[in-house]
Amino acid sequence: MWCLRSFSVAATACLFFFSCTEKETPRQVTPAFYYWQTTLEISRDTRRYLDSLGCRKLYVKLLDIGPDPAGAGIIPYSRLETADSIPLQGIAVVPVFFIANEVFRDVSAAQIERLSEKVVQTLGTYPRLYGGAPFPAEVQFDCDWTPSTRAAFFDFLQKVDRRLPDSVVLSATIRLHQYKFPEQTGVPPVDRGMLMFYNTGDIEDPAYGNSIFTPADAEKYTSGTLRPYPLPLDLALPVFSWTLVYRDAELWKILPGMEDTELSDTTFFAPAVSNDLLQKASFSRSYVKKGTFRSGHYLRPGDLLRTEWISPATLLEAATLAAGASLSDATTVSFFHLEQTTPHRYQTPLLDSVCRIIRTPQKRE
Repeated sequence: MWCLRSFSVAATACLFFFSCTEKETPRQVTPAFYYWQTTLEISRDTRRYLDSLGCRKLYVKLLDIGPDPAGAGIIPYSRLETADSIPLQGIAVVPVFFIANEVFRDVSAAQIERLSEKVVQTLGTYPRLYGGAPFPAEVQFDCDWTPSTRAAFFDFLQKVDRRLPDSVVLSATIRLHQYKFPEQTGVPPVDRGMLMFYNTGDIEDPAYGNSIFTPADAEKYTSGTLRPYPLPLDLALPVFSWTLVYRDAELWKILPGMEDTELSDTTFFAPAVSNDLLQKASFSRSYVKKGTFRSGHYLRPGDLLRTEWISPATLLEAATLAAGASLSDATTVSFFHLEQTTPHRYQTPLLDSVCRIIRTPQKRE
């Protein structure tokens, strides 16, 4: 699954692409990672990995916010816990709040006011992450807003901004469809945007290929003549895998990416097709033969599993396409997301190559 042999092939392809393009003034690129787990623990080996890349910034999810299933309003969950010792000296932490789009449906002005107050209060409880400062230098909000929730979400952002010191940079994630059609989707009232250059395909369709990233899907949002996006844009690229579980032809659960060694266990799983033919596209399909627990969920016979991942070749292709986007002259390139296996799967030379690609803006002749 994590074959590194394709790295040199893709790198050659990228160099060929560059030879056929017009180069502009190089961007200033700052490498970073997202940290999306519920307990912040950075091992010494992981810190050495970050240092080898020159990574001095982490986007750390503090909280998930969603509607109460019982109908009692808006509730926080998956709040970040921190280990006793975190080697973060010299690394800027950007706290991130993930907010479900449903939060801003039929929400009252009083609820928006209260939510903005609670978010700022939560920020103030993590001074260790900001080197003892009462607030971070930047705070980010991750919400895939829609036309029906845009007004409420943008109002929330403005209320948060009024509660924070003027020195705090406010940023928001920007999906590809929001990047392509800012007139229709609106532009959030923040200082910076983070272009999420992944999740390009149809996660709901069991017959789909790799929904995390497929170049042909991404090109639909980057091709043609695009005006500069109204906000300075940073960039997020995928370095993760997941397993999508389909039950009765519908998406049931999203699990951490299952390894080949698990899926090759013929006691529990059977390939839905010849997975050897799918490796180049960075996904596999399998059926559950015998009921089993995985990641705390019971998989029953007949469930379809689609495991998707980002190969080195795919990551380089994503970087090549993203280099032509309307990114800031000083761009943070953040990899989503950092976990224990990341240093092995995405080694420093590969991520250095990605950053070099992004440094050079590209214009097709």
